Amino acid sequence: MTSACSADDDRRSEVVGSGSVAADSRAAGVRQTDADGHVLPFVTTHAHRWSGANDGTTYEPCTAVTATDLLAVGMEPRSVRDAAGTDGQTLRGCVWTSAVERGRVEWDLSQFVGNSPGLAADKQRQASSLDMWLPDILIDGRVVGVHRFTNGANCDTYVQSGMAAVNTMVIHHGSPHPAPEEICAKAIEFTRATIGKMPR
Repeated sequence: MTSACSADDDRRSEVVGSGSVAADSRAAGVRQTDADGHVLPFVTTHAHRWSGANDGTTYEPCTAVTATDLLAVGMEPRSVRDAAGTDGQTLRGCVWTSAVERGRVEWDLSQFVGNSPGLAADKQRQASSLDMWLPDILIDGRVVGVHRFTNGANCDTYVQSGMAAVNTMVIHHGSPHPAPEEICAKAIEFTRATIGKMPR
């Protein structure tokens, strides 16, 4: 995995160090680093954040993504939070938000990992009347699935990494929403910026 530059390491240390004493106490003995020893940009209290449901790749979005990657798509690096709301969830990753504009946060961007045998299986799993799979695209020689819901202002991509999926999801809040093509373009842009860090 590509290691982040020292500036990003410093930023992560500041964010982790800003956690409350209570959070630090709850996190005692809980793993706080990825497979390469990089510290998460927050203190996790989830003892099962890494699990048999998301161990198909060593890719860790929370440590692989840099401030430069985030700023390029309008996200605020210090807004980072764990994508998992509870311990033991399948997904493993992070969520970031855009800076406040017009009194509100307009965008959420998340990147997370969950075990998956392949894109075809994911398409079969997400095949309701609300699911819309756009034509696959090719980035750096890798097939990328592009998906959105017909009833929401969101779009996500699928990249296979080992025996897991790396999903990048973008959600727009508020009204009016941009065109679906614009929302998907943001998800694709971030996928393009980070796909080289994802093990094949």
